[in-house]
Amino acid sequence: MQIQRLVDLEDYEFDTLLVTYNHKNRLSIELGKVSEIFESLQADGLVGGSKVYGLRGKDFSYQGQPYYNLIFIGIPEKATPRRFQLQFGQAMKEAKRFHGKNLLMTAIGEDVSYWLSSAMKGLLLADYSFDKYISDKPEASELHLGILTGIDSASFKKEEQYTRMMAKAVTTARDLVNEPANIMTPAALAAKAKEICEKNNIKCTILEKQDCEALGMNSYLAVARGSKQSAKFIVMEYNGRVTDDEKIALIGKGLCFDSGGYNLKPSTAMKGMHGDMGGAAAVIAAMGAIAEAKLGINVTAVIPACENMISGKSMKPGDIVKSMNGKYIEVVNTDAEGRMALIDAITYAIRECGATTLIDVATLTGACVVALGDRYTGAFSNSDELMAKIVQASILAGENIWRLPMGDEEYDNLNASTVADIANCGKKCGATAAARFLGEFVEKKPWVHLDIAGTSESDEDKEIYSKGGTGAATMLLYETVKLMEKPYKSY
Repeated sequence: MQIQRLVDLEDYEFDTLLVTYNHKNRLSIELGKVSEIFESLQADGLVGGSKVYGLRGKDFSYQGQPYYNLIFIGIPEKATPRRFQLQFGQAMKEAKRFHGKNLLMTAIGEDVSYWLSSAMKGLLLADYSFDKYISDKPEASELHLGILTGIDSASFKKEEQYTRMMAKAVTTARDLVNEPANIMTPAALAAKAKEICEKNNIKCTILEKQDCEALGMNSYLAVARGSKQSAKFIVMEYNGRVTDDEKIALIGKGLCFDSGGYNLKPSTAMKGMHGDMGGAAAVIAAMGAIAEAKLGINVTAVIPACENMISGKSMKPGDIVKSMNGKYIEVVNTDAEGRMALIDAITYAIRECGATTLIDVATLTGACVVALGDRYTGAFSNSDELMAKIVQASILAGENIWRLPMGDEEYDNLNASTVADIANCGKKCGATAAARFLGEFVEKKPWVHLDIAGTSESDEDKEIYSKGGTGAATMLLYETVKLMEKPYKSY
């Protein structure tokens, strides 16, 4: 979508007018028939509050220009960046429903800098579809958005560049998740990570099976050994502050397909398991944005990519494997595989990369979906300070998170095993049990675990979402890293 800053309407023809209204029903545009139409729709209960409503007409005009689509966008009082994203995202869905091609909105007022980038994000994120494998589809035409504003050109350009960078990162993550498993294999995921690294001057290392064996990554390799697709352990290193010893590790679960192993998933749960690498997709996409923005901070991404399949070589319930950390794990459930891949990645990040802060992202547990649904990411942490950064970043990114309890000493035995140091699956508190399992391997480093099992995919074409991958946690990771960037010292 092309975005153009306008100071007047000369030489800009539009077919769709976007009009916001606040909690007092004050319209951003009150000229022509707009107010009259709004009042009529309000009487019918079609607008008001936070409703987004579009309609077509043959005699609409604004400043002498005719147009055909009118979309009212309700903005609640004290609207958050996320709410602006959702509202303008739904406006884009309405515009596309009416086949609008040239959109016009206004961005005027004292608080424009607060909401404009969120509004643009909403419009860009909603203008997404994954249709590369559909042969018979209408030819896509590029949309244009004109923004009538008093914001100076330099400030507007800065907002637009940031917004486009975020939307591009989310689109990258969505595309990775939406690719089927026969295309997005571990090798293909590694190739995509390498491509992003080459574009952004990021060091990329792909460890093969023999490399992982030499490092003692038996937990990760136990997950991978049932598949004919070779495991690929992906490491992306961005050094934006080479003089700083601190380093953030972003660790993404990279299960390119999860059958459940011998604890086989039911057929209804198998659909969508090509997206079990949503954490890896978010991490890879966020690394691209971090490098593109040239943030002054050191960040390493670690992604254990593999498949969890069934064969004569697959791990079995009751197996005991030794992790890179040295702890022995009892495999109680082969469908609790993501955490087994992640713990070796966590150990690698600490011991081989020198990570001082850890953030892992994973489509980890169905229990988190039961607890929070598909609009909130579950968050667990051993650090209130790091968690505070995550919360702040979530507001800036427009992504909902909810902190869930680790349980402290009351759940010390949640993953207890009588035959090994720890079991890979507890009998209750599924999301907390998974987080506590990971927490056993962080070696007292500040750490946050983000469970995106519910938020990584959408079954609706609504607001900023399209059916399929959402790109969950991509913007959250970027904003978290940006908040942790230190100002340069002046001497």
